[in-house]
Amino acid sequence: MGAGVLALAAAGCAEPEPEPEPLSMTRAAEVYLAAVCPVNEAWDAADVELDRLRLAATREDANSTAAFAEAMSVVAERSGAAASSLASEERAWPAEAEEPVAAVAETLAADREQASRVAALPAEDLVAYRWDGADDVGATAAEARAALGLPDDAAEACAAWRASGEEAAEPEEDPQ
Repeated sequence: MGAGVLALAAAGCAEPEPEPEPLSMTRAAEVYLAAVCPVNEAWDAADVELDRLRLAATREDANSTAAFAEAMSVVAERSGAAASSLASEERAWPAEAEEPVAAVAETLAADREQASRVAALPAEDLVAYRWDGADDVGATAAEARAALGLPDDAAEACAAWRASGEEAAEPEEDPQ
């Protein structure tokens, strides 16, 4: 009787799950950009490494994929983190953004898996590789940006987000 009663008593005393934080449209846009902009930066670095690899392949010199593999590992890591952030049950997205943001979270989770696989491909397969669902990813992200009232252009949205973060981080001058 002792262990069973204690387990039931402990279960009855557990605190209820906290209610999700309802996000205003402004806060939702900030949370969204904080999740996806680091992924976009990782993609920029991976694209540079892929271009280098393709250039080396034209000279039949593409034997090392280490830099590209590392860049894709960062894409995978950041995509997974962004997917988790966007799908978190700790927050409630504005109604008009809920479905588009959930769709972005799904594409990011799929990108994480694909990036992990692509990172391990040999050079000859990488230079010809086409990302599965690339068109869907862009369209899904565009829908989410529109639902959140963000600029159509992802780079513009992320640049504005970074600038606002830099402004907030600047110390105020002492008026002495």
